[in-house]
Amino acid sequence: MEPIVITLPEKYRELAEEVVGCYGYNSAIEPLCNEPLCESELQHLLSDWLEGAGDLKMYQKQLNLKNAAFEMLLGAIFIADLIKFKEASQ
Repeated sequence: MEPIVITLPEKYRELAEEVVGCYGYNSAIEPLCNEPLCESELQHLLSDWLEGAGDLKMYQKQLNLKNAAFEMLLGAIFIADLIKFKEASQ
């Protein structure tokens, strides 16, 4: 399977690296939370966003994105194997 590569404007770097990058899987491909009933770190990410945890609402407001656009952005960042960032002038 080919790696999933996305390109985002530089303004999304902090959200991608500092926030969404904290969600993921451990070396055993199990959720980092280690909850026996947990099936997805993505579910944790979306729940935290909906509940206002992890400064996700702050980032959404800062980026001026509506709920659907922000949810898609979070999902894209989460599933990407590699994220490339570009300056606004590129």
